[in-house]
Amino acid sequence: MPPSTAGKDARRYVVMAIKGAPATIERANPLALPAGTAILRVLAGSAAQIARKIGARASEYKERQIMNNTKRNATLALVGLLALSVYILACTSFSPDDTKVLYPAFDVASGATGIAGYDREARTSELLFVPVGYDSAETNAEVTPAVLRAGWLANGRDIVIAYASPKDDEKAGMTVAVMPWGARKPVRTFHVPALKDAGEALISPLCIAGDQLFLHASGKSIARLDLRSGALATKEFEDAKGDLSFYPAPDGASVFYFEADSPSGGQTTIGRLNPKGFSRTPLMVVSNSLKEATAAAYDTDGKVLALLAAGDDKPSLQVWRDGKVVFSREVDTHGKKTVFGNAILAPSGKAIRASFQQASGTNAVSYGLMEIPFSEAPTREVMLIKDAPPQDEASVSYFQAGVSHDGKTAALASTYLALMEKPISAPDCALFFVDLSDPNWKVTKVPIPMPAKLVPVLK
Repeated sequence: MPPSTAGKDARRYVVMAIKGAPATIERANPLALPAGTAILRVLAGSAAQIARKIGARASEYKERQIMNNTKRNATLALVGLLALSVYILACTSFSPDDTKVLYPAFDVASGATGIAGYDREARTSELLFVPVGYDSAETNAEVTPAVLRAGWLANGRDIVIAYASPKDDEKAGMTVAVMPWGARKPVRTFHVPALKDAGEALISPLCIAGDQLFLHASGKSIARLDLRSGALATKEFEDAKGDLSFYPAPDGASVFYFEADSPSGGQTTIGRLNPKGFSRTPLMVVSNSLKEATAAAYDTDGKVLALLAAGDDKPSLQVWRDGKVVFSREVDTHGKKTVFGNAILAPSGKAIRASFQQASGTNAVSYGLMEIPFSEAPTREVMLIKDAPPQDEASVSYFQAGVSHDGKTAALASTYLALMEKPISAPDCALFFVDLSDPNWKVTKVPIPMPAKLVPVLK
């Protein structure tokens, strides 16, 4: 990719290694959004802070600049989008046939972050894609780790990988790569410039429907990128009452939208967007009744919405169905402060599963996976990382769970926790598989090798 030359701190982003896919790299023509468009800024304060960290440069780490710690906007239109997870996508991503899993890993030689694939049948991992960023103004620049988001096209043979430039510039945009799994086909890369705060889009799952990727363009606008041809289309919803946000539907063929009823967001409409004609079909209206929600999940039909809130004392769960609250409960965490990363509805529709961070004494935190029934039955949990260095509560957003399409296996990668200022230890850097069909939730741990030197860009 051509280097950026804007200013002293300009950086170049290059694809350093592509393994397991003998292919040429085919570059599409640069794609540009219309002048004046910007990615929708709907994330609440702490999520926006995380997103800016994702786009942080190594030089920013050196200077230890303090990110803007804006106050959380408690409207559901914003809160429900903080860590919204959909049934099938997270930091890990199962292939449509559940035989392979994509997850973030390190290139040991360079120290850069890339995407690896785990073959569940062969029980082997392979590094697939490594973008390397470096500062063109320095002779011996340190590699800048990138936070990437990966997903699958419905055919199960092509992978989509998105990452934001390490340059903290709203004009830097996002790069999207489409590469084959084990086939000799071109690797296509698309650079979408002029996306303001492009890193924020990586907090949530890639919004893929068919062969198209949907990105926020502005408060009421959407951009649609054709992952085959590179064609870019935008649509502004002039009739929308407030800002919109867009998320992938679990069927992989359509898109859900969340529409605030006003700038203040007293109510939110959840609906389905037609990917071809951009028509909107409302499904449910919810009010702002769970102000501190940090994780949410919805079902395939968009009729059930579950919200988790950390709370000051005990976490809370609230379940909506067809626009009405049908169940709520407190979650007993035995007095330990607990915050959630992302949430997934169980296939039965009778429970929610969520990654979590929990205080472990006064100088440590632990990470795990929890199942909360839609009843007063006890919760179920498994601790995957115990007594890790203390971190800000927002760090749990870097530890997200993905669930296989058959609902029997959860996968969680702790890669990004190794990029914190107080990183996890090497033995805790792993891809964790949790057998949800096993009464004891059997855990399989696949080590993620850590380079000798890492630049901690997440704080």
